[in-house]
Amino acid sequence: MSDSKFIALLPLDNRPVSYLLPKQIADFSGLNLILPERKYLGDLKQGSNLTYLQEWINKLTNVDSLVIALDNWVYGGLVQSRKHDFSLDELKSRVGLLTDVCRDWSRRSLCERASPQLRLASSEASASWAEPVPTKIYGFSSIMRIPNYNSNEEEKDYWKDYGEKIFQWSELMHKVGRGIKETLSNEELIEKWYQSAKALPIEVLTDFKSHMEKNFSINVMWLESLHNDCFQYLIFSCDDSGKYGMNVIEADYIKDQINKHRFSHFTKVISGTDEIPLVLLTKAVLDKSKFIPSIALHFNSEIGKDEISRYESNTINKSILNQVDTLGLEIKDVEKSDLILCIHCADSIQGDHIFKNTPSDTKGNAKKLVHVLDKTNKPFILLDFAYANGADPILIEELLNANINWKNCYGYSAWNTTSNSTGCALSIGINRWLSEKENRFNEREFKKCLLTRFLDDYAYQTQIRHTNTTEEEINEKIKTFIQAFSKLLHLHDINVRCSLPWKRSFEVEIDIS
Repeated sequence: MSDSKFIALLPLDNRPVSYLLPKQIADFSGLNLILPERKYLGDLKQGSNLTYLQEWINKLTNVDSLVIALDNWVYGGLVQSRKHDFSLDELKSRVGLLTDVCRDWSRRSLCERASPQLRLASSEASASWAEPVPTKIYGFSSIMRIPNYNSNEEEKDYWKDYGEKIFQWSELMHKVGRGIKETLSNEELIEKWYQSAKALPIEVLTDFKSHMEKNFSINVMWLESLHNDCFQYLIFSCDDSGKYGMNVIEADYIKDQINKHRFSHFTKVISGTDEIPLVLLTKAVLDKSKFIPSIALHFNSEIGKDEISRYESNTINKSILNQVDTLGLEIKDVEKSDLILCIHCADSIQGDHIFKNTPSDTKGNAKKLVHVLDKTNKPFILLDFAYANGADPILIEELLNANINWKNCYGYSAWNTTSNSTGCALSIGINRWLSEKENRFNEREFKKCLLTRFLDDYAYQTQIRHTNTTEEEINEKIKTFIQAFSKLLHLHDINVRCSLPWKRSFEVEIDIS
């Protein structure tokens, strides 16, 4: 940062990607980052302590920006946004509490812009002049997802029996409403939708629609708060979104309202969710910095770049461009750019390590990308999108055997969806670039962050996760990968310990000391 002001972040929950990754970025980039105590944040089974969150925000002083997960503030976390039993009035009250804070901060910020005489008079009346409180708030709220599976781990209890049927009803509701018949006649489409509704118990369908309507009402309130300048920037995220569904209709409505009210310069709807606090944190840093990096995009597959990402409604290219645009980065040719974003794709739709879907052969594409990395002397950020939910082992093998100058690697990610990985890698890479420009870069902490990504995104997600292992077995199996990647990064004298903080295989916590 250009001065000693602090940035505060209210994460989505207590997961490693939510809580520890922002801290890692702050550690290597010299950011003064304030986080709430982790023990008060929500997990898979229990929401955040909402009273604590309110007290935490009320006590914030001398911070320049606040990045806030609105799902955590209102519901107690991302998972809780899908499972809560709050009334609409209770939810509206939570929105009102934050907008009151926004108005209070806005009034106080006038002191910062007041005349020297007023500041002098105020300081004489007080023992000390209080530093201005936050004036820039960066918020993000999710549009409730409708996953196409039968599981109640992150959804309401009835999702274990009716999840796929709810998804089908929602998809057909969208098509009927928009007249999207595809190969069906109008009568066949309506009949199919009618039968999908009959397949659901009335109490299940009623509760689902009521829940979505409550969450949608809250998002409309956040959108309307822009009339009162509550946010410096506001993002609505489409989490695990397909092509059709009630959630897609909600996203389209919000997009229309953004255009209607000319809000597009400080709010948008994009794919993803987990990466957005990192993106907004980086945006807050960029807004304070006199340095803005330019970026070049290098795809190793013109076919793959235009494939629709798994779990998203956009192409890989579009998802990346959304993140770049949110950060306000200028895209230039490779020769003229500050950073190169190197993107590995298959010449087909992405594979998926969870469902054991394999993409087209990626060996040729991996070799092409490694050749580019071998030759470049520019800082690069590496994105691996051959698969969702983990790295491409073919690319990793090529990387480990290449002659790449790894000092030029400013970021890497492959851990989940296209948007998740893009926001993660861009945030790591841009914060390194900025911290070098502003002489606050910690190389060892950066290497630990990069090692974490290789161990999580490849060693764990690709090679270990699907073998039904315990924490002790994970720690044993990951040893060979620790040795290989720490040697690659010239990172020595470290201790690594893995755990499963949510007692499930989806996320691993990797502690490097």
